[in-house]
Amino acid sequence: MPTPPSGKIVATPKYARACGCEQEFQFYAVDKFRAERLAKFQATRCPDCAAKLIDAQRQTEPIPQADAIRLIPAGSEVVLTRRTDGGWAGRLTAEGLTVEATGKDNAGPQAVVAALARLWLAGRTGQEG
Repeated sequence: MPTPPSGKIVATPKYARACGCEQEFQFYAVDKFRAERLAKFQATRCPDCAAKLIDAQRQTEPIPQADAIRLIPAGSEVVLTRRTDGGWAGRLTAEGLTVEATGKDNAGPQAVVAALARLWLAGRTGQEG
């Protein structure tokens, strides 16, 4: 990877980034990789839009299994049933809300409990989980 240019900045024109925001791009007096730097600059998002994208992606990712299980309140009732095909199904009742889930691809009982916890959290907050 080429080293970043150094020296005198001769211009700072604004160019549109991939996100649509216009930002200043620095032209150096001596910069043999200016075209490549400009192409990369225009193909990437600005820092603010990149941060917003990461936050949006985080919000759509499911809660990690261990965290979801930890958030089940004390006194909750979890019922697991072994099905005839060898898989697991379950029901979780907590704080007046009941959710049901079936294990996918012969998931074990812990995966079903995590799925129940995620469904319960989503139902409690009114969001998809």
